[in-house]
Amino acid sequence: MPVMDEFRKEREAIKHAPLEKRLEYFRDYYLGKTLLILFVVGMLGAWLISVITAKEPALYITLVNFTELQESSEGLTEPFAKDHINTKKEEIILENSSYISSDMNEVNFIKYGYEDEQRLFAMVMTGEIDLFITGEDVIERYAESEWFDDMRTFLPPEDLNRYESENRILEYKGVPIAVKVNDSAILREYFYYNGRQDVEVYAGFPAGSTQRSLAGEFVRYLIDAPAAEK
Repeated sequence: MPVMDEFRKEREAIKHAPLEKRLEYFRDYYLGKTLLILFVVGMLGAWLISVITAKEPALYITLVNFTELQESSEGLTEPFAKDHINTKKEEIILENSSYISSDMNEVNFIKYGYEDEQRLFAMVMTGEIDLFITGEDVIERYAESEWFDDMRTFLPPEDLNRYESENRILEYKGVPIAVKVNDSAILREYFYYNGRQDVEVYAGFPAGSTQRSLAGEFVRYLIDAPAAEK
């Protein structure tokens, strides 16, 4: 008997077989293939959803030597995001996983700082980081490597005048590169600076960033915003 005829005969017999027999036939011949297809379709569906719903980073902020005080830092960025970006398509990324010491001889620098430094260096060079917040000692260390831009080239004059009158500007070789933010109520509510305690905390603007204007507005927000409401 030809193979196709035998297959048709078997399939016809299954159609009229009891339910238990049909389930057994499905399990033996089709269950594995069906599960594999469902798995592949599910993976593709999840990937498509992630691609469709993915948000573009509107602002990338790095906090160096900070410890998070709350379960989530969304309360710090949400008020600013609602007023400045399209939250359906964009997001503000706030990252605080890096520890850098300004002392090259410090044990913690050797243990933790090298990999963080190399990663941050690559991100600064590619323009990925828009705002770099850390202690004055760390800012000055990387100012030697020209990590930061002259704020006079992108901040509004009224902001520069205000920061100068409030003694907030950090200069390196006569060039203003960062703004003091250690008195930010909302920043202190969500993060604790665990670097050197005898230095001020500053926000610097890395060279190559394409979001200097928005980063400048975020610095103003940090200074002026009250602590988040409970």
